[in-house]
Amino acid sequence: MTFVDEWQAWHARREAAVSAPGGDLTLTGTHWLVGRTEIEGLPGTWWVDGGVVHVSGADGHLLADGRPVSAGLLHPDQRLTVGDVELKIIRRGDDLAVRTYDPHAPAVGRFGGIDAYAPDPAWVVTAEFTPADAERTLRLAHSHADRLVDYPVVGTFAFTVDDQHAELVALYTGHEGEAHITFRDATSGRESYGAARFLFLPLPASAGPVILDFNRVTLPPCAFSDAFICPLPPPGNVLPFPVRAGEKSVLDRSAE
Repeated sequence: MTFVDEWQAWHARREAAVSAPGGDLTLTGTHWLVGRTEIEGLPGTWWVDGGVVHVSGADGHLLADGRPVSAGLLHPDQRLTVGDVELKIIRRGDDLAVRTYDPHAPAVGRFGGIDAYAPDPAWVVTAEFTPADAERTLRLAHSHADRLVDYPVVGTFAFTVDDQHAELVALYTGHEGEAHITFRDATSGRESYGAARFLFLPLPASAGPVILDFNRVTLPPCAFSDAFICPLPPPGNVLPFPVRAGEKSVLDRSAE
């Protein structure tokens, strides 16, 4: 396959994934568990005890791994469903929440694709990776929330574009074996989604040169649903020049 063919196949997989059941477009709610919580549209009462999610009074409407649950402990690795709505338990810092994914969410019907820049080999750049100290963290703000979370720092990627030096800090955000770069650039809020864009890449084993393919820059989940909270860029990850590569925005067919 050519460079363009490979990118087009990747882009098609992205569009299919965000609109599939359990995809980003289907997220309808993130429900933080503070005390005993009743969640609209879900059976039972939910709470956290000992760092574990509990539910009672679900009356068999809640399924865990296909089996009815009335009361008990729930874990993030279980497949939880109520009808055709999928539930996921998430942890952010010390807090736990229940997310609801509805395959019939209005955003799925409005989805007209992901607008993206044309693939360009010039945006495949070589960066110099410098690992961070093992204990270094960064406290980041989030979209659609007032939450502050400390993330482990993986390291820094230094590179040059059109004689302009840039450095991007990468974080570990829970994706095993991946470094996560959240950044803004001169296109943000103008040509591309304003809050941030993401670039994931394999976690480098050591210091040295690493390829950054900005053609694989993705929109954050919060571009697809306001129920997501996404880590915003640290101050050093706001680039003064435009990165005209990767995904730009979500297309809304109802606006056509």
